[in-house]
Amino acid sequence: MGRPSTAVIAPGSRRVVIAASAGTAIESYDLLLYGFFATTFAQLFFPRSDPTAALLNTFAIFAVGFAARPLGGIVFGHLGDRLGRRTALVASILVMAGAALAIGLLPTYRDVGVWAPLLLLFCRVLQGFSAGGELIGANILILEHASAGRVGRSVSPNVVAVQAGSAAAAATGLVLSRTLSAAQLASWGWRLPFLAAVPLALVALYLRLRVPDSPAFRDADARRQSFPLGAAMRTAKRGMLIYGGWMAMIGLGGFLLVAYITSYLVRVIGLGPAGAFGATLAGLAALAAGVIAGGYLVDRYPPRPVALIAAGGVLVTVVPSFLIVQQGSVVAAILGLVIWAVCLGVASTFGATLSLSLFSAEMRYTATGFAHNVSVTLFGSTAPYVCTWLIARTGNPIVPAWYLVVVALLSLTVIATMRRS
Repeated sequence: MGRPSTAVIAPGSRRVVIAASAGTAIESYDLLLYGFFATTFAQLFFPRSDPTAALLNTFAIFAVGFAARPLGGIVFGHLGDRLGRRTALVASILVMAGAALAIGLLPTYRDVGVWAPLLLLFCRVLQGFSAGGELIGANILILEHASAGRVGRSVSPNVVAVQAGSAAAAATGLVLSRTLSAAQLASWGWRLPFLAAVPLALVALYLRLRVPDSPAFRDADARRQSFPLGAAMRTAKRGMLIYGGWMAMIGLGGFLLVAYITSYLVRVIGLGPAGAFGATLAGLAALAAGVIAGGYLVDRYPPRPVALIAAGGVLVTVVPSFLIVQQGSVVAAILGLVIWAVCLGVASTFGATLSLSLFSAEMRYTATGFAHNVSVTLFGSTAPYVCTWLIARTGNPIVPAWYLVVVALLSLTVIATMRRS
């Protein structure tokens, strides 16, 4: 597989990177706050008679909410391919912000009984729907503005923005857990970060309204499809399978790190909330470092070997890393997370560039969005639930690592069998 091609750099492309990445960071913050407050939601939105069942139900809502991602990918992909990348991105951030605001105002189980988890589920479905169009749309907008030979370095800030938003969510959880009592956190403290999403979203909206749409979108006007998904299904099925197969590892590994590992460190390893949040932040920093390194690597070297090495790195390091975490200290947790997070970061940047080489501009948003969201929904959003269930069934605290090993083998096979172009 050769280097992805792209359009000549457009004036103001740095502004495009800033606008797209700011929105991605804010949407990631809104979306992943739920994972960092999972134990709080389990206490507030479900009966307290069975804590394990409550946590499983909380993670089930996390996963079911993401079932709307493929639909969001289709809808926002259609908007992005028909009306413009910027139009779709503006719409997605408005939906996400509204859902986050609603979560911050929800009544709890003690207030309205079974309606509380149902309302929480509805808000998460809206967030999942919005997420279906965000990251891949922002990636595409940046890539289509980037100059040849700099696609990796151009898009890597947007991939880092996912970790930045996740880190902001984790830092929020850390600060609140350190400054508020357990009673204050359960009573009103957990609402604050969700309510803060509104002014943050307005900033991102302002930035996005001030950038132009991509040259590739404008140039594809003569080839515009009335139903981009149908065109993608007819002509880009192989590309979508390749993209989805690669994103299986990225989705699972990413959601293990940003949405599950904090709960794992508290419930399975026995760390305090502050130590767990701190270790998670270190893992996110390592992931971001890998993303930046990946941007340079895919621009400097043939992307396919970079992808093979990155996936192989995840494959061989994740089990030893989880064994290190079992030592039960914050230092061990940090070391264990950092080792495989760097490899995953490099793989994430490669994945962000794939849409340029796999899909033509007139169906790029739709094809990428559909493949990305089906894969992430199946492997990523279900990760907290599946890993909690696997540990409960097997009693083996290392089983999440073995799960990632199996999926990494799938992604490694997908790239290894690709034709070189």
